[in-house]
Amino acid sequence: MNPEEPSLRVRGLSFCYPDYPGLPAKELFRDLELELPRGSMTALLGAPDSGKTTLCRILTGLVPRFSGGALEGRVLLPGGELGERPPFELVEEVGLVFQNPADQLFAPRCDLEVAFALESLGRERAEIRSRVEESLRWMGLEAMRDRNPLTLSGGEKKKLLLACLQAIDPALWLLDETLEELDSPTRNRLLEYLEARDKTVLLLSAKWHEILGRYAHQVAVLEDGRVRSMTVGPESGAFGKELQRAGLTLPKRPRKGQPAGGKTLIEARELEFRYPGEGSFALRLERFAVRAGEVVALIGANGSGKTTLGRILCGLLVPQEGGVLVPEAGGLEAAAPQRLSSYTGYLFQDPDLQIFLPTVSDELAYGLKLQGHGAERIRQSIQDAVSRFHLPGPEVPPALMSYGARKRLQAAVCYLLERPVLVVDEGDSGLGGPEFAALLEELHGPERGLVFITHDMKLAERLADRSVELREGRPA
Repeated sequence: MNPEEPSLRVRGLSFCYPDYPGLPAKELFRDLELELPRGSMTALLGAPDSGKTTLCRILTGLVPRFSGGALEGRVLLPGGELGERPPFELVEEVGLVFQNPADQLFAPRCDLEVAFALESLGRERAEIRSRVEESLRWMGLEAMRDRNPLTLSGGEKKKLLLACLQAIDPALWLLDETLEELDSPTRNRLLEYLEARDKTVLLLSAKWHEILGRYAHQVAVLEDGRVRSMTVGPESGAFGKELQRAGLTLPKRPRKGQPAGGKTLIEARELEFRYPGEGSFALRLERFAVRAGEVVALIGANGSGKTTLGRILCGLLVPQEGGVLVPEAGGLEAAAPQRLSSYTGYLFQDPDLQIFLPTVSDELAYGLKLQGHGAERIRQSIQDAVSRFHLPGPEVPPALMSYGARKRLQAAVCYLLERPVLVVDEGDSGLGGPEFAALLEELHGPERGLVFITHDMKLAERLADRSVELREGRPA
């Protein structure tokens, strides 16, 4: 193997998906060129729907093998042309962390998830055991080895996928929107590890992360079907202006809420919650309240209890102690889970846990029909939501939409239901900064309280009226 040979070369790549109902085929890439020098880290930035996930799946042989479509051009690895090599032959050469962990996790225990690929590769039992323990320890998941991955938070699922990749130890790592749901210490640990071991990394994101300025050897943007290199510099200079032009930074002056004088819309008091049989974690909170017109950012490390609190506020989890109060005649009163489920809207981290009907129109109409709205009002509401949230069309199947588009569909459903309180869990994952800011702006209103969960401190600073940090289930 020539040490000077790039880890990946893409030459003249063009791709078009097949025609789907409501989604006529359109060219996604045209003569795309990309080269990853051995041992380099490349940040490939692109707006939602620009093709980042599709590119990753082409580079691992998944597309067009399992999707169909017309592919032209060459993908060259050190062992030769990707060509028709089946994906399982690439496992030890190219590793991919999917944008949505639910598309990749399937084992009933975390340690079995990490062990699966090693077992498939025929590694010895002792080696498998050693690598599984090392990888779980690297990501701080040792205490979760016997947990079902479905019970992990979104960020913990991403950490588990990274542990799976570390156990296999491929030379080329493809990380599709991986930083978004990781806390800062984990981001640093990941990038330090990759740099120290001279791995070749393609890190794809819909937004610029300042940490990339310390580790990325090259930065490029995926735009209009091609890859264009960018010259990295201070965000206040030409580089920052280019990021803004490409929609990869937050707006400078997003509109804030108006919490002063707003009535309390929801209040959690003396909460204590433990997951049955899930170790020592406990959420303990004396008081958490949201007022009308207020936007609150809920921040904290992976596994600190942010999602748990969000699900308690909407009635999906019932605390062992304390309760959640909402306005009733005469003041705040404790609300049963059934009351909270119709009072608080919740946008899951994984949009596929919430989207289940055949078309965009069906999804948008479902809740309105349950509320007894007439056909004409439902039709107008659907038209408004499709336009307001930039959805591809009312008859498009959500299963064929991008991850970011499915997030926007989630938001559109909650918007139409007009709940007084909304909890948006890691909604910025898969969305660009301006797009997420615009989404919050659509959901926000003077009579509505909005809580969004994020690991992006700059996002919290610019878009929230205040932030609440949790550490190991308690307010920081």
